[in-house]
Amino acid sequence: MSPAGGEQGNLVSVREVADQLGVHPETVRRLIHDGRLDAVRVGRVLRVHREAVDRFLARQRVKPTRFQA
Repeated sequence: MSPAGGEQGNLVSVREVADQLGVHPETVRRLIHDGRLDAVRVGRVLRVHREAVDRFLARQRVKPTRFQA
């Protein structure tokens, strides 16, 4: 398999990312256009690397705070 073919296997559609995150596809497009989620344009279609989704989720992680009674 060529590197380009393997790389395309790592690309997912905006709809797939939206389904994974539980948000509307337009929200994913907004994240891309705001520069918060890396994507590439293949022809007229936006595609997102799976690793970019993982990095985005890692940045969104909330650190637990100590409960003060």
